[in-house]
Amino acid sequence: MTLLPAGTAHTTAQLGVHMIRPVMADTSTLRCEGTALHVGRTTATAEARVTGTHDGKLYAHATMTCAILRMG
Repeated sequence: MTLLPAGTAHTTAQLGVHMIRPVMADTSTLRCEGTALHVGRTTATAEARVTGTHDGKLYAHATMTCAILRMG
């Protein structure tokens, strides 16, 4: 939500998380990257992926939609 003007409120309208493989105590370092796909007047959508930094394997991915609440 860093792409919205300061003070703009938002709330999650939809969230989907997909766990692909387990993360154990001995799992190597993971990296999460999120991308805003669309930021409009009333909604915003984004996706994220969690991958292993050493093996490049996908551990989880998610999508979300937020309702943008412009006050005033």
